[in-house]
Amino acid sequence: MKARKFLIILIVIVLLAMTLIGLDSINAIDNLAYVVSIGFDIKDNGKLELSFQVAIPSGNSGSSGSDSSQSSDSIINSVECNSLESGINLVNSYLGKQLNLSHCKAIVFSQEIATKGIGEYLYTLMNNIEIRPTCNVIISRCNAKYFLNNSKPMLEQLSSKYYEVSSTAERSTGYTSDTTLQEFFSSMTDTFGECYAILGSVNDGTNSGGDAGISNGNDNSSIASETPIDTQKNIETLGVAVFKDDKLVGELNGLESIAQLMLKNELKNATLSIPSPFESTNFIDLYIEKSKCKSDVKIVNGTPYIKSHLDVSTRIISMSDDYKNLDKSTINIIEEYAKNYIESFISDFAYKTSKELKSDIACFGKYAVSDFPTWQDWQDYNWLNNYQNAFFNIDATVNLKSRYLIVDT
Repeated sequence: MKARKFLIILIVIVLLAMTLIGLDSINAIDNLAYVVSIGFDIKDNGKLELSFQVAIPSGNSGSSGSDSSQSSDSIINSVECNSLESGINLVNSYLGKQLNLSHCKAIVFSQEIATKGIGEYLYTLMNNIEIRPTCNVIISRCNAKYFLNNSKPMLEQLSSKYYEVSSTAERSTGYTSDTTLQEFFSSMTDTFGECYAILGSVNDGTNSGGDAGISNGNDNSSIASETPIDTQKNIETLGVAVFKDDKLVGELNGLESIAQLMLKNELKNATLSIPSPFESTNFIDLYIEKSKCKSDVKIVNGTPYIKSHLDVSTRIISMSDDYKNLDKSTINIIEEYAKNYIESFISDFAYKTSKELKSDIACFGKYAVSDFPTWQDWQDYNWLNNYQNAFFNIDATVNLKSRYLIVDT
């Protein structure tokens, strides 16, 4: 009997303890402020400025402060500080809540701070157990705080979801290389290639288009903030930020981003707008359904010789009405022109990264390492510095499908 009473009392105590723990957990959640994105800037005095985009709980109007601003369903709080951890503590004291980074979707570095080097911030971020390695790394051509302030979801209700959809949409076009924190850090610390990130900026809808492309007048030649889109002011991600070690050394446009993805066998699909071989003022739109690349690297007298062959399956999705009747000879002409065009812009990309930027963001090093008998020989060669001496042989095979067009019978 006594044992039974003791068991009942013990069960009651356990249930009460579990209830109290649950209440503590609820209170802990109420005391958290969930960060959607983090911006890194450098002030004129050389100090770090951190901007935290914090999600506003449903039903709240957000907080106000001398250095905070409203952006859709979130609020931006900025602080001048010496480090990420000290900045978090300062914002915590202002908000009266604890910043939580476990739902952070984007890390945004301004172009200015990226040019100086972001290695120390990357190590800090990777050591923070709250930050997920899958969050995106974005290099903003404008101030990072300004970038976050103009993040206004138009077709999404949540800013966090907006960052996810934005990177996914760009990945489907091939106009940028979707880069996570883990991927960026891994590339920054290995010996086979250099790191790169998503290129972003703010588009105020007043631009007439960029002039940074390989082919002027081509829709694929724009970069972030220079697309000819008439829209309300908002952020956009288009192009690739190229790094040497941990420092930003250049930018790639949408067409060059497609080239990088094709060489890395990471292109899902893309629409390629090429000049018409029949009329120089017209364009033909090709939809790339599949692209496979096989690369081989040989070291000859200390110089890298890189050969890449691409098998590309495409179909015509639009062209001038003058070519509705596509006979075999017409198809062959377009196919040969597309082959030469693809070989040309990929070769331009390869030589630009090698001679101008000196950064192997296509990761050719993973093919070159097999040419060395030992790991020590590979390290002594120093591929990342020798990549600037590389020569390229780019060859493509294009399989063109035209049956999707409406043709005369």
